Amino acid sequence: MKDKCSGCGTCIDLCPAYANSLNGSKTFYDRNMCTLCGCCVDACPEHTRALVGQELSIDEIVEAIEKDAVFYRASDGGVTFSGGEPFAQMEVLRQLARKCTSAGIHTAVETSGFFSLKDASDIFEYIDEIFIDLKHTNERRHLELTGVSNQKILANIKRLDELGRGLTIRIPLIEGLTDTSENIEGVVKFCARLENLITAELIPYHNFGMGKYPGLDLPYDDRLRAPGRKTIHLIIDQLNAHGIAAQTVDTTDCRS
Repeated sequence: MKDKCSGCGTCIDLCPAYANSLNGSKTFYDRNMCTLCGCCVDACPEHTRALVGQELSIDEIVEAIEKDAVFYRASDGGVTFSGGEPFAQMEVLRQLARKCTSAGIHTAVETSGFFSLKDASDIFEYIDEIFIDLKHTNERRHLELTGVSNQKILANIKRLDELGRGLTIRIPLIEGLTDTSENIEGVVKFCARLENLITAELIPYHNFGMGKYPGLDLPYDDRLRAPGRKTIHLIIDQLNAHGIAAQTVDTTDCRS
């Protein structure tokens, strides 16, 4: 999108936050100053910018959900709250989950597990299925890879299991990072202690989000890749050997 910029300066003149400036023949955009008003999006003659997503009230979201309620019931489907991290907007999640349950709509949540279970405990009364990440079982490596400790995540999984909640544990597989023998042995040891584990779901790394990086002015690390299919199926066999149901989601990035 930036390559299409003609340097006409239209966005500079219109921006009330002065977030745009001319850098040579192209426009420079300061994200820290931008207020997301959308003036430049509407005015750009080259259509180089776009606002992704929209702001909706709780009632507007529920109204959109209920339009498809007949399909949910006919297919045994429902609503999945995902992200990003749905628990980062805890009050919104609480209200949406409650309203969906009141309307008889099945609910599921996909979460990193990094949230305060004390603050969120009532939300799970309105959640039917829980999908929760287990990115790495070694605290030091988890901190290095994600920027946060895994202790809150592990504690939340254990507590939800103790409460009798069925869980699907999702393990992202990145070659050399999370498919190591150390991590997989840790996953086996941790999951074997859970009494209400439904399945361990292996998610091979994929690059489906690569196209979003240029729009965020972020570099994409193209060194990351999924392990080969043989490695993935060996991990499944290892989990199965310890009585842990496991499956994988195939992606085009998986190598033979």
